[in-house]
Amino acid sequence: MIAENGSPFLYLDREDFERIHSLLAEWSEDQGEPMPAFAFAKPGDIDTLIAGPQQRFFGRDAYPTLEEKAAFLFYSINKRQIFLNGNKRMSTLCLIVFLAVNNRVLDVTPDELTTKALWLANTNSADFPTVKDELVGWLRQHVRQDTPAREAA
Repeated sequence: MIAENGSPFLYLDREDFERIHSLLAEWSEDQGEPMPAFAFAKPGDIDTLIAGPQQRFFGRDAYPTLEEKAAFLFYSINKRQIFLNGNKRMSTLCLIVFLAVNNRVLDVTPDELTTKALWLANTNSADFPTVKDELVGWLRQHVRQDTPAREAA
């Protein structure tokens, strides 16, 4: 994980994406649906996943809120087909991990999350602004502050 330029957010780095992919590939293998190795991912797209949520233009964040950064990751992995297989699963898991490292949880059922990933996969790529706005609104409705176990007890 990386934190850049005093940002209040933590970002996923190449090692994080590789570790997430490795765990997902192991699980997928157990489910009978193997995933090709991380090495087969498109390198430039991995760089985009790392840099994208941190983009700044004229001194301002391109994606200023946690929800916008999370939507960018979810969208990019799902739609860009970075991996040879498992892009919807990888986008979902990276979304959850990104939120978790920033002390947030996604308060939805597994079925709702699956439905959203499938919906996203079927959206028109040319309609990124509208799709991003839909994702940001959905995340704002469902992202919660994570409560450490010791405080919840």
